[in-house]
Amino acid sequence: MIDFIELLYRQHKQLRQRAEIMWNENNELRLTSSEWFVLKNIYEGYVTVPELVKQLDISKQGVHKFIISLQDKGLITTELKKESKVQKVSHLTVEGIDIINKSKKMELEIEKMVRETIGDKEYEMLLEMLKKPLVKN
Repeated sequence: MIDFIELLYRQHKQLRQRAEIMWNENNELRLTSSEWFVLKNIYEGYVTVPELVKQLDISKQGVHKFIISLQDKGLITTELKKESKVQKVSHLTVEGIDIINKSKKMELEIEKMVRETIGDKEYEMLLEMLKKPLVKN
């Protein structure tokens, strides 16, 4: 029998794959799930590599790889942090903001698919359950 954590992981993975496929089928610009993850975290505000490493739980090298890829695609820019001559902050370009806005529409479509699959009542219950902490500190 599959355990609880594995079930959550598989559902998350399935939804992320669905989002990636839907995006790539309808847009010329290709983005991986990992690039989306980094892009959306940058959207939350100007962030540094160490902050992304902590938020995303991926290596510094991995974050750098995705930042370079997103820069090459014209979705983010980086600049030296004013207080530090070493750390850089990343933020979205106009194109990056446009991509995020388009992705929000796509995510609403996926939410609709989930609602239609499991039913309105179960969907609302799922949302309420996921808003609660799953373990006590």
